[in-house]
Amino acid sequence: EIQKRLRNTMGWSATAGEVDNFVFEDANSVFIEDPEMQQRLLDTNPNAFRDMVTTFLEANGRGYWETSEENIERLQELYAEVEDRIEGV
Repeated sequence: EIQKRLRNTMGWSATAGEVDNFVFEDANSVFIEDPEMQQRLLDTNPNAFRDMVTTFLEANGRGYWETSEENIERLQELYAEVEDRIEGV
C-alpha cells in the first residue's frame, strides 16, 4: 500500500507537476532513513521495498524530487542490497 501511494505521488508529479519536494523528502525520511522502518519494510515485503527505492530513484531521475547526492548513492546501495536479498545472493 505504501509503495502504491508513492507511485501515485510520482504519477501526480508527472501529470500535474504539483507535488512539492518536501512530500518526497518526508517519505524518504520516514521509510528509508529510519533504520527500524527500513528493516521492517525489508523484512515484511522486500519486493515492495525494492519498488519503493526504485520509485525514489526514478522520481529524482525525472526531476520531480531534488535530494542530496549522498542520498541518491544510499538509495542505489539499498537497491543493490535488496536485489541481492531477493535473489538469494
